[in-house]
Amino acid sequence: MSKTKKDIDKDLMYKMLMPSGSKTLKTASATDSRPSAMTDEQNTRAAMEEPLNQHKTIMRREVGVAFMDTQPTILVNAMENIVLEKLESALARFQCCKCDRCKKDIVAMALNKLPPRYMVLLEGQPTPDIDPQTNAQVVTAVIQAILAVRSHPRH
Repeated sequence: MSKTKKDIDKDLMYKMLMPSGSKTLKTASATDSRPSAMTDEQNTRAAMEEPLNQHKTIMRREVGVAFMDTQPTILVNAMENIVLEKLESALARFQCCKCDRCKKDIVAMALNKLPPRYMVLLEGQPTPDIDPQTNAQVVTAVIQAILAVRSHPRH
C-alpha cells in the first residue's frame, strides 16, 4: 500500500519536529533542493538517512535545592519499632514465655499481620508517633501473636 503525498509530508514533518528524529534546517532545505526527478518517497528516505542534528543534546539540569546528605540516614520499618515497644507490656499481661526464640516468633507473626511502614530517618531520630487506630491494630496483632506462640511454643 503506497502512501499519499499528504501522509509522506506528515511523516517528514514529524521526524523534523521530534527531538529523536530531528534534522537540521539545512538538511530539510537540502532535501527540497534535490532534483525533481526523485519522488517524495525517495526524498523522505534520503532525509532519514542523513545524520541527526548534533546540536540538540540532552543537558543535565541541576536542582535548585542543596543536597542535605550531611547526616547519615537509615531506612526503617516503623511498624517493627512500634511492635517492639508494645511487646514487653503485652508479655507481662499474658504470662507468656520470655525467651529470645518466643519473642522473635511473636514479633515475626505480628509484623506479618501488619502493613509495613517504611521511613527514611536520620541516624538516631525517633520514629514518629502513630494514630490511635494504628496503635490498636498493633496491639491486636501482638496479642494474637502471643496467644498463638503461647499455645504452640517452638522450644
